[in-house]
Amino acid sequence: MKDRKTIIIKRYQNRKLYDTQNSTYVTLEDIGTMVREGHDVRVIDNKTKDDLTSVTLTQIIFEEEKRKKSLLPLNALKNIIRNGGDAIKDIVNKTTDSVHSTISTAKEGAGSFYGKLGSAIPAEENLIKGVLEKTQQFSKNIEGKIKDTVDSIGHVNSLQQEIRKLRQRVLYLEKKLRVYEKR
Repeated sequence: MKDRKTIIIKRYQNRKLYDTQNSTYVTLEDIGTMVREGHDVRVIDNKTKDDLTSVTLTQIIFEEEKRKKSLLPLNALKNIIRNGGDAIKDIVNKTTDSVHSTISTAKEGAGSFYGKLGSAIPAEENLIKGVLEKTQQFSKNIEGKIKDTVDSIGHVNSLQQEIRKLRQRVLYLEKKLRVYEKR
C-alpha cells in the first residue's frame, strides 16, 4: 500500500472544520467518509494547536449513533463507559493475539509445506518463498495498525469527558427545544 499524506483538518473557534489539503470547509460526516476511505486524518485546534482527532472521531461516532447507524453494539458502549480504555485495549489485545496466532499457524504450515517440497520443483519453491515474504509483510502491517490503534486508545479518558459534555449539551438543547415548542 502506498504511503498517504495525513489530511490536516483545522478546527476554528466557531467550530468550523477546514480541510487544509483541499482548501474547503468540511463536516463531521465528510471526515467520517475520509476515515472510512482509509485516509489518515488529523484534526487540530487552529488557535492552540491541540490535537482534537480523538475528540472529533468520538463526535462522529456520537452523531452516527444518534442517526441509528449503530456502529457499536450497546454492550460494547456500556463496557467502554464502565471500564474506559481498558475495555477497548482488551478487545485490541485479544484481536492481536488472534491475528498473531493465525499468522504463526500460516507461517508454520507454509514452512512445513516448503520443507516437504524441497527443491524438486524450482518454480513452486519461488512461489512459496514469495508467499512467505508476503505473509511476513502482512504480519508487520497488521502489527503496525494494531500498535497505532492501541496508541490512539490512550485518549479514551478525554473522549469520555467530551462525550459527557456532548450529552449535557444535547440535554440542554432538548430542554430549550421543548420550551420553544410550548410557545
